[in-house]
Amino acid sequence: MRGVGTMIVTIVVAGLVAAPMATHAQTGAGGTPTGDVEGGQRTGTPTGTNRDRENLLPGLADELPGLRPPQSTGPSLSGPIDPNTYFLGPGDVLQLLMWGKVSKALSLEVGPEGQMLLPGAGLLSVADRTLADVRKDVIQRMSREFRDVNMDLRLQRPRTFRVYLAGQVHNPGPLDVNASYRVTDVLSPAMFLDDASRRRIEVRHRDGRVDHADLERFTRLGETGWDRMLEDGDVLTVPVATDFIYAAGAVANPGRIELAPGDSLLTLFHLAGDPLPAADADRALLVRFTKPFEPESLWFGLAEVYSGHVNPALRDGDRLYLFFIPQYHLQHEAVIIGEVARPGSYPIVEGRHHLSDLVRSAGGFLTSADLSAIRVHRPNPNSGEKDPELDRLLRLSRNELTNTEYEILRTKLANLKEDFRVDWNRLMGDKANLDPLLRDGDVIRVDRLVPSVRVDGEVLRPGIIAYTPGLKVEDYIERAGGYSNRAWKGRVRVTRSVTGQTLLAKNVPSLDPGDVVWVPEKRDSNLAQGAQTFLLFAAQVATIVLAVVTIRHF
Repeated sequence: MRGVGTMIVTIVVAGLVAAPMATHAQTGAGGTPTGDVEGGQRTGTPTGTNRDRENLLPGLADELPGLRPPQSTGPSLSGPIDPNTYFLGPGDVLQLLMWGKVSKALSLEVGPEGQMLLPGAGLLSVADRTLADVRKDVIQRMSREFRDVNMDLRLQRPRTFRVYLAGQVHNPGPLDVNASYRVTDVLSPAMFLDDASRRRIEVRHRDGRVDHADLERFTRLGETGWDRMLEDGDVLTVPVATDFIYAAGAVANPGRIELAPGDSLLTLFHLAGDPLPAADADRALLVRFTKPFEPESLWFGLAEVYSGHVNPALRDGDRLYLFFIPQYHLQHEAVIIGEVARPGSYPIVEGRHHLSDLVRSAGGFLTSADLSAIRVHRPNPNSGEKDPELDRLLRLSRNELTNTEYEILRTKLANLKEDFRVDWNRLMGDKANLDPLLRDGDVIRVDRLVPSVRVDGEVLRPGIIAYTPGLKVEDYIERAGGYSNRAWKGRVRVTRSVTGQTLLAKNVPSLDPGDVVWVPEKRDSNLAQGAQTFLLFAAQVATIVLAVVTIRHF
């Protein structure tokens, strides 16, 4: 058996020494290949010059398979593999590069027993050893067989092995993974059941070692140390999440957070996204339970937590409260649009700025502005609230409402209105009482002046009539051709452009631009219906009289 082994080694060494001399002549004794593909990434070697690399590639591209462009990208990697942390195992494919007197690239695969065959040096156990350690050992051994030959050992293709999932996952059982995988590569968010823990994942290795993965600290804080590397035969167990802590108020990510062993108050701050700039730095509250039904309060400042002076270990049910600074960076605004010199949004101070201040900031009115009907839209803060009494009144008809209920209904509906109008001329005559204070969100609209009055309804020529100061309702009806035969003269109404109110014409001494005159149609009289009503009434009276006479007779 010793003779056969010697013969095999001799054949392998003879094949290596018989490398083409033409390639060696072009390269020179110090030539160095430009690099190899390691996990999909191209890496170079520290020896040799750029000129040597350029001279080596044309002669070795066909002869050294390891120097050709990769035909496939291989497994997906998050970055270059670190030789100091990558542990070899069965299935890893390595590449031994040699250049100088001998120029070759050999693929070496780790067998099922964790051993690798080195040409001329025999078997080498590499399982559970780092790539850096094996590289040093291989170069040291092969240098004894090949003198004046430069060497390097690279990872050509990471192995694939099997791990096992258990616990609160959708598909427990075996799973084939790549040697560069971490826990997050296996346990995506879609893998977890609703009650699964993401902070107490157990990674049990074949040798009995147990690591714990905390995916919340990895995904929220980027702490890669909690995203464990996987090894051959690992069992990943996902337990049920049972303990929780809470953060509320002025933090970036308020809500419920799973509690993990070793969590402190500072951990909760970080997992909750840390305090917002609007947080009150002097007052924060931690509420915790000393007994199942007995909470205690701990007040502290934020600086005490980040300095480590106040950083207690957390227990299930602990709640953190951070408070906002009142009115922090709060800026109130009002908007003015329409017939003003500079329409737009303007900053205001509630309780100090009036409508006249906003008009002055906007550069005043244009000559085309209608100063008699400036519209103010003010959002009603109670518009989204339910009013049970208003709902009840709205479901009743007018005949079902008492006079008091009807007035209450009208008052409530008036309170819901978000628009009102301002007569600028009257305002300037009594600014102390008529100049409204502005609120945040007010929208002021200044319409274009419409120098006309609209007459509609039962007139001969309904339409737009040019406005003339001093004319009365009857004058505009006359200009519209007068009443039609069906006009109900006693019920003529006017809708005022300034207030939006609708009044009987007899109560409007004069019209303003934009007013609308409405002449309604006269109601038809129904003689037959009137006669029927009279006969029914007479019959009822006769019945009552007959009943009285009968009672007296008895």
